[in-house]
Amino acid sequence: MGKRGPRPTPTNVRLLRGDRRDRINVDEPVPGDGLPECPDDASADVRAVWDYTVDQLAAMGTATPADRDSLRAYCEAVVTHRKACSLLAKSGILIRSAKGGALVRNPVVQVQRDAAATLRGFAQEFGLTPSARSEIRMARETGRGRSADRLLS
Repeated sequence: MGKRGPRPTPTNVRLLRGDRRDRINVDEPVPGDGLPECPDDASADVRAVWDYTVDQLAAMGTATPADRDSLRAYCEAVVTHRKACSLLAKSGILIRSAKGGALVRNPVVQVQRDAAATLRGFAQEFGLTPSARSEIRMARETGRGRSADRLLS
């Protein structure tokens, strides 16, 4: 059985939100500096979402190379959601069944819903939703460090 309750908020996000300094884990592992690189086998659609999203995360100061795989899953979900939306726009929410010709829900609706749920979860983790951003307070100085102990000093 997993841990109960909500997942802990990452330390860098807690610091940006202005959490109390005595509640910060200064012994948390610190990922390397820099931005994640897009995997070579990513499609052109995924790469376009990747480039846009990494630019946004870089502007917020929240992306690290350790985020690569989670970020790819987010980008794949965005592309899947867009494709499902496009298919639904062409075929509609209800389609004729193969057996009796009765109207049934288009299976693409479930694909769209699943992609949206995945997208939403990762977007919240990365601070890419309005509610996630509303809890972040950005330091206005330019020399932000990545580790909690550097940010606390």
